[in-house]
Amino acid sequence: MTCVIVNDASCLIDLRKGGLLAAICELPYRFVVPLPIRASEVLDFSQCQWRRLDDAGLVTHDLTSEEVGQALELKKRHPALSANDCFCYITALTHGGILLTGDALLRRVAAGNGMRVHGVLWIVDELATSRICPRPVLRKALKAWQTDASVFLPEQEISTRLERLARLE
Repeated sequence: MTCVIVNDASCLIDLRKGGLLAAICELPYRFVVPLPIRASEVLDFSQCQWRRLDDAGLVTHDLTSEEVGQALELKKRHPALSANDCFCYITALTHGGILLTGDALLRRVAAGNGMRVHGVLWIVDELATSRICPRPVLRKALKAWQTDASVFLPEQEISTRLERLARLE
């Protein structure tokens, strides 16, 4: 069975900024995005971009009324989480998948409940290990994130990956 990875908005945005959206769909995972995330104006993806992702295998999960209820319960227990954070959490729980998020609170809540949680730097590691993405493309993504003030990734983690990629050449 293919492992499911549920993407939150921040990771999709960062992956697009890094030019890695197309590459992630080549990984041996099933990528899922909850419908409310896909519909979020924060993403600002064009229909063409969504079509390319859909064609590459991205699955959009339309939450059931029961799942929406579970998300609302989670929001009651953790009011600082956004509704979309809760939809991502419940979608990952429903699919028994990995939650891909850049949100620190969502990470803590999910990890605290035994859920596997990763961020975009883990995706870079997966792309490097699988050799799906050429190293210069990965370096370009890391450098783009490093210089983008709206991307909140640990500088040391980016630097470590840049150094590792440089050593491999």
